[in-house]
Amino acid sequence: MRRVLRAVVPGVLLLLATPGTPGAPGRDSLQAGVVGLAVTHQGWDEQRPWAKTDPGVRRASGVVVPGPYVLTTADIVGGATFIQVEKFGRPAQATVRLVRLDPEVGLALLAIDTEGFFSDLRPVELAEATPTDGTLQTVRWQDQQFESAASRVKRFRVAESEYGRLQHLFLEVQTDLQGGGWAEPVFHGQRLTGLTSSQDRDERAKVIPIEIVRTFLERATAAGEYRDFPVFGANWQINKDRALSAFLGQRGEPRGVVIREVPWGTSACSAISPRDILLALDGVEIDAEGFYTHPRFGQILFPQLLVERFAAGDSVAATVLRGGQRVETTMKLRPYPVGVHLIPERRPHAAPPYLIVGGLVFRELDADYLRSWGTDWMVNAPADLKVRYHLEQDGQRPDRRRIVVLSSVLPAEYNIGYQDLSEMIVREVDGITVDGLDDIVDALAHPMNGFHVVAFEPNPSRLELTLDAATLDAATAEILATYDIPAARRLPDTPPPDGGPACAGAP
Repeated sequence: MRRVLRAVVPGVLLLLATPGTPGAPGRDSLQAGVVGLAVTHQGWDEQRPWAKTDPGVRRASGVVVPGPYVLTTADIVGGATFIQVEKFGRPAQATVRLVRLDPEVGLALLAIDTEGFFSDLRPVELAEATPTDGTLQTVRWQDQQFESAASRVKRFRVAESEYGRLQHLFLEVQTDLQGGGWAEPVFHGQRLTGLTSSQDRDERAKVIPIEIVRTFLERATAAGEYRDFPVFGANWQINKDRALSAFLGQRGEPRGVVIREVPWGTSACSAISPRDILLALDGVEIDAEGFYTHPRFGQILFPQLLVERFAAGDSVAATVLRGGQRVETTMKLRPYPVGVHLIPERRPHAAPPYLIVGGLVFRELDADYLRSWGTDWMVNAPADLKVRYHLEQDGQRPDRRRIVVLSSVLPAEYNIGYQDLSEMIVREVDGITVDGLDDIVDALAHPMNGFHVVAFEPNPSRLELTLDAATLDAATAEILATYDIPAARRLPDTPPPDGGPACAGAP
């Protein structure tokens, strides 16, 4: 018989499973519904995009849900090369298959194809709703011990997902679990109320609540195509300036939010215009700070309305004030347009595209590249690239798809004088405007009087550089051999997706 001893650590209850007959803990325990995950991952070296980084291992949690499946967070299994599941704190032999990964909402669903794997496990029950007050339990397996810590409900708020632009509801808790934020399941009694998505040094954890989890599970296991969560997409500001409100034609107390910009490819494109005041969505009024009254969670930001009530592909009624007139319009909802952003938050392709020309390394600018400057990349990344990210991320248009950067130069006799150039935004090659790596390839077929001329966007150091066209191919081959680089190029395998018609009021 398996014996369980209670060991008290400040704020944490450890259920220490002592050696004995293997098997599932008692049915009144949560242990049979929680597993550990050891995820081997290997990403690409963003500074040397032809190479991969050293493999690493993430340790996190998963929870057994009806199916049965294992639910965890998307960041845990992203880029995984091997996933090992641990039952009752110990490694298990199992073949793991990814059923669905949704990086926007931050969740992933795994199937275990090994026969009998779930025989000593039990799917957890899902709570009907996330409690709005009180104390919950955050649990995990660690060092073959089952830890359960108190997590006190602090508040609910709408925030962006970790690596996307989907804004949805999060529960914030103050937890006694140290070092959490690795997909630990959170329970109210015996029922699952959410999964942690992050945790700061003050032990404040963000939890993806059961309302979001349940919708994800329903869509991930339904027959047919997965229905993404919708993203509003337009950039907006609060509407508390009475002069601005009156200038836009609104009488009386300001209400609704002011639309600043409507990026191409978003839900709001062609339905809502800059300088509209968004008054309501699906008949629900929005106040001057962007909040609406939720029946359970109180005042929360309006993007949750779309996440809670709709899926991508649905249509939603919107009420705007445009030129002083109340206008009813309809938005066709879309997911986050990662591929139609000028600087994508996540790369649409797993491997970073690159091009090496005479030792010059070109690549497309995306947030994955910026994050290669570390956790403090917003401080450490090159200033010009950061400015572009903050001001132009949403700035893609049908005629402007990507920003190309000369990321570095591999020193060689052919490119003497250019070795120190890096992180410079390319404007033209051989007189052809560069809108992607393919444009550089096309331009190189048309040298200018025997030379290739690369022109940069305004910068403090250099206007342009010139390469000899006749010896370019031989120099490139020699440089590849010298630096042991397998190929001179990896171009995008698919073109950027179509974002649809240009938005109303677009330049």
